[in-house]
Amino acid sequence: MQFRVNDMMCNHCVMSITKAISAKDPGAKVQCNVTTKMVLVDSSLDSSSVMQAIKDAGYTPECM
Repeated sequence: MQFRVNDMMCNHCVMSITKAISAKDPGAKVQCNVTTKMVLVDSSLDSSSVMQAIKDAGYTPECM
């Protein structure tokens, strides 16, 4: 799954997003790129659950 998170600005944002997704799926693999504002997720969760986790962390994801 791939998401654009335009309000991801720094490594603190990366840690917050990764922690939020991992809380819902401890086995998830999360890759964040602050420069491109992209978050790549390999998870057993569906995309809406991952989006909700990112929203719960305080960010506004867009599904790509």
